[in-house]
Amino acid sequence: MATSSQAETQLSQALQCPICLETFTRPKVLPCGHTYCASCLQSHINNKVTQSELAQACFPCPVCRADTLLSDPNICIEQWAESLPVNSIVSSLMDVSARKQEVYHCDQCIKQGKESLGTYLCKDCVRSMCMSCKQYHDVFPSLGQHEVISVSDGGESCFVTPNLSKLDACNKHSKKRIKFICGDHETLCCNTCVILEHRKCERVITVDDMLKSFDVNKKSSEIKTNLAIFENHLKQITCKIKFIFDNIQTDKAGILQQIHSLKAQLIAKLQNLDDVIAALESNYESESLNLQTQDIDGQTLIAAIVNDRTQLDLVLNQGSEIQKFIMLHNLDQNQPRYLRAITEYQKDIKDVRIHLDVDETLPTYVNNISELGKMNILRKYLDFGLPCLEAVKTKVQPVSIIEPTTGPLKDRKAVKVAEFKVKELSDMNVCHITEIVHLTDARVIMVDFQNYKIKLFGQDHTYKESMQIQERPWSACMLSDTEIAVTVPAQKEIQIIEIKDKMLKKREITTKCQCWAIGTVHDHLVITTGRHSVIILDMHGNEIKTVWTDTSHSQKLLKTNFIKVDSTKPALYISHETANKLVAYSLTWDSLFTYKNPDLKTPAGIAIDREGNIYLCGYNSHCVQQISSEGKIIKTLLSKKEENKKPLSIALYGDTDKFILGYGKCDVVEVYELQCSQ
Repeated sequence: MATSSQAETQLSQALQCPICLETFTRPKVLPCGHTYCASCLQSHINNKVTQSELAQACFPCPVCRADTLLSDPNICIEQWAESLPVNSIVSSLMDVSARKQEVYHCDQCIKQGKESLGTYLCKDCVRSMCMSCKQYHDVFPSLGQHEVISVSDGGESCFVTPNLSKLDACNKHSKKRIKFICGDHETLCCNTCVILEHRKCERVITVDDMLKSFDVNKKSSEIKTNLAIFENHLKQITCKIKFIFDNIQTDKAGILQQIHSLKAQLIAKLQNLDDVIAALESNYESESLNLQTQDIDGQTLIAAIVNDRTQLDLVLNQGSEIQKFIMLHNLDQNQPRYLRAITEYQKDIKDVRIHLDVDETLPTYVNNISELGKMNILRKYLDFGLPCLEAVKTKVQPVSIIEPTTGPLKDRKAVKVAEFKVKELSDMNVCHITEIVHLTDARVIMVDFQNYKIKLFGQDHTYKESMQIQERPWSACMLSDTEIAVTVPAQKEIQIIEIKDKMLKKREITTKCQCWAIGTVHDHLVITTGRHSVIILDMHGNEIKTVWTDTSHSQKLLKTNFIKVDSTKPALYISHETANKLVAYSLTWDSLFTYKNPDLKTPAGIAIDREGNIYLCGYNSHCVQQISSEGKIIKTLLSKKEENKKPLSIALYGDTDKFILGYGKCDVVEVYELQCSQ
């Protein structure tokens, strides 16, 4: 039950004009139900009405944009607001609010020229009375059935009844009472309205007849539910607006920092071009010396091999059988030595190019200094959808979310349809696939943590090429059709790799701490640190914010090495290795749900299907679980305990029912399809 202060707050909000945010002045109601001050509404009309709307004598509601068509098209535009009906309900509530602070005097005493405090109210006579006048009032038998209440006992409620007498007044004919409802126009009418405007309508009934089948409780519950959904929907939108505002503030600060940094760099570089030349000479000498040394080492190995081949040919042509045997035996023993020497020799060889990174705006700057920087505002409409009233009507009473137990989703099972090897001949370790990314052209990227590689496979799962990383890579996500971002935790680095016919590193982003899992949200990078926090960066690597679960920096986000972003919900899912749980967050970092299951150990890779269901790998429980978007277990899709395989990464094939599964310390990946049980 609402307290007195809450009731006053609610009443104050109900009497607030949506335009000026002040208490209504001459409240005017539109056919759509929204109410505004007459002057505010007239200002809106003057500013917003177009020529076509002026010709039709109509204007849009400031809130819902519904058209209001004037009954008299000949009224001048300056009188449009005044021609609209007064909201009698709001007027009554305003009277209640205004009278709350008044001191009430006895009405009968005032007529006699006296002044006494009215401590009683007759709700039938609609009069206040003092104690003496109340005694005379109670003497009359005809007034004996009247309801008399104490003003001090009745509080503010005692004044509601007389003011609510205006509620059934017709909006168009204030002295008439509402007696009918027109079903053709969904309009409440008085006798005059029916005669003048609805005499040809087929569905006109009295309000009394309508009330016989009207369930007030059911309808009020439905409307309250609808309004609550509208309020929540709008709160989500305003929350998104605040998020966008925070973003542009951050953008502004980041751009200013970029400009100041660029300015300082340009000045420093222009003043120190000799340092660049010296660095060029130094780098050239160093790399040349290194390459010459590597070339000498290679030539030495080649000479040794050529010498062995020459001796072998000589012995084969001129030696005895035993000499041939000895020579072949010795050379056979040398093969592993050569292989080790070659392995050791080639591991330090790198493709080296000397490149001067020049800001691409520099040529333009040289020719036209005004083009050094240009502001670019990126805007896109957001689709928030609309709340569905039909769904509301079936949910008057609160309902709990029931875990699905039947139907096609529950009945589908995972069937293996393919497997393929991911190990290359040059791999020195067993593969450890920590991330799988499907490109838009159906090619597949595999992140092999143990072998320091990013591997590319074709649409038919055939091996295409790999890219060696200096340190172990962990996670990857798509930035565009031809770009991916790859985390390298040990180097505290995110590498941006272009994937066309070949893989080519374009640039890197340095992070302040180890970066593990990575995803994208609204053109921002979201990375987990593997410890207590999640960091949000822009695409240039500037930190936007660090998210901690609480001020104590607790262990809730400990070992968060896998993340998945669901852009349709929108939500982020983070698996917590040490806590054996999956936590879902909104984009404002409110916790949506926490999923734990006794059969789940060391949660790892995450995938989201087109229905919003979550697929979660259990690394040490050797399983893959399917979870609903509300965080309820649907079923355990796969159990790999008998095969001793540990699912580590998972990715779905677009909108299909197929998914690919990568394992820890395993040289194969498997493809599964969800099929209905027979």
